[in-house]
Amino acid sequence: MAEMRRFDGRVALITGGGSGIGRASALRLASEGAAIAVADINSEGGEETCRQVQTHAGRAVFVPADVTQAADAERMVAETIKAFDRLDVLFTSAGVGGGGSVVDLSEEDWDRLVDLDLKGVYLSSKFAIPEMRKLERGAIVHVSSIGGLRGMSGAHFCAAKGGLINLTRSMAVAHAAENIRVNCICPGYIATPIIQGILDDPEKLKRTGARHPMGRIGTAEEVAAAVAFLASDEASFITGAILAVDGGYLAAGR
Repeated sequence: MAEMRRFDGRVALITGGGSGIGRASALRLASEGAAIAVADINSEGGEETCRQVQTHAGRAVFVPADVTQAADAERMVAETIKAFDRLDVLFTSAGVGGGGSVVDLSEEDWDRLVDLDLKGVYLSSKFAIPEMRKLERGAIVHVSSIGGLRGMSGAHFCAAKGGLINLTRSMAVAHAAENIRVNCICPGYIATPIIQGILDDPEKLKRTGARHPMGRIGTAEEVAAAVAFLASDEASFITGAILAVDGGYLAAGR
């Protein structure tokens, strides 16, 4: 199979690019020709992602940013433009997980997660879209979760991820005429640091994998492949889509 170069000449900004799905997506898009701006609050992780991109002859710049802060989100986009002169793709991967009912959760826990998983997406998009308008095109991919489509542990997580799904639809409708596509992926359990407690326990890992009809949890690279497709011109007539990347978890009603 010929090497895919779907992003030659294009620039992608990836929030939460210092680990997990964000890092895997940075490496995938870079392997297909994109220049990458890696944004993360974790400088060590973000710089490591850049090093990995550069090791394979890719172009990358790290931008330290807290996407829950408007000034940081605005600067993050401005530094991407300063480095690469354009912005074609935004992948909003920054986020955290957590459990707890509304009774158990503190107000601080609620605010922290909802700010990052939902407000951070709004702010990142708010400042990225004007740059995409200059190109008269763009692709935005958000990360929700199976928890955004069904009830699971973590009231704040499910609320934020459910809100993100409808934010995706609203943005898709609002910006379709501008040729800016907005789509959303809903991963199942993926082998990333967010589920480290499961990964470190062989019995938990086995049980969690068995909840997926495919009999295993997914990899960050498998999610990155879906991100690359939705961000590419191959998905040119797809906007407002909510794509489960979950090994059949939702289809089985589990």
